[in-house]
Amino acid sequence: MAEGPLPKPGPNQFLVRATYLSVDPFLRLLMNPQSGYGPAAGRADVMVGALLGKVVESNNAGYTVGETVEGLLGWQTHAISDGSGNPMHNPEGVIKCDLTIAPDVAWASVLGRPGMTSYFALLRDCKPQPGEAVVVSGGAGAVGSVAGQIAKIKGCRVVGLAGSDKKAKWLTEDLGFDAAINYKTTKDIGDALRSACPNGIDVHFDNVGGTIADTINGQLNEGARTTRVGVISHYNDDNDGQPWIWPEDQPMFIVHEWVKEYDEARRDIAQWIAEGRLKYRVTIVDGFENTPRAFIGVLRGGNIGKMLVRVS
Repeated sequence: MAEGPLPKPGPNQFLVRATYLSVDPFLRLLMNPQSGYGPAAGRADVMVGALLGKVVESNNAGYTVGETVEGLLGWQTHAISDGSGNPMHNPEGVIKCDLTIAPDVAWASVLGRPGMTSYFALLRDCKPQPGEAVVVSGGAGAVGSVAGQIAKIKGCRVVGLAGSDKKAKWLTEDLGFDAAINYKTTKDIGDALRSACPNGIDVHFDNVGGTIADTINGQLNEGARTTRVGVISHYNDDNDGQPWIWPEDQPMFIVHEWVKEYDEARRDIAQWIAEGRLKYRVTIVDGFENTPRAFIGVLRGGNIGKMLVRVS
């Protein structure tokens, strides 16, 4: 953790004071010398990551002091920006958050990149149809929990995999999943899936990879669709001293390919929330200094819904 003087915005720039920082599993790949996903984060660099906060000083007519904004501004208490993004991870740039639609934590989760990933990976990649069986691994995470609910809205039978009985109960009792499987205590996940999806699986929404993905894929129906959003089971793999790199033969869903349609997705998600058809949850860790602990917690499954750090 490094400290320095508070930056001053230059021409066409503005200064944002962080309220929340986002810790997302995919950032683990950017900590490898060769990530296979994008430019690696250098050891002396500010860590890539989403920041939600308020504009506290502005020389940019498009961003007013007091406005709540969100963007990939890094894990820091204050950030300078001109509002632009980058094509690799954040082509949308810094967005203004309309707090009359939803509170700030929603813009850092269900209306942010996690929600966009859920929406487009499911609806554009998998195109679920009414009556189809959808299996979501990592079902209690920020992305999986929303994807499963959208599948329910579209009339599907939804089964989620999660790492505790508490998470499984949340999926079925609060979010309306038809069934949930605790993969840590279930002796035979294959049998559990056959029981939950007696007619086979039509859509596999994969957040996890590894043996769980192999088991699910072994029960796919003819014409089934899969989308690989993440492979959290591999992010910390040590392959003879070399970090895990995303294999070229395993294409990953890239949410920013749909950036031109984000507004449509946000309208749909906000409407579903207002109608009570979609719920979201955040797990909050207090204190900027606890950002690494929160990030490790995500990789270990310590969150329900979206994990955020509240900057104090």
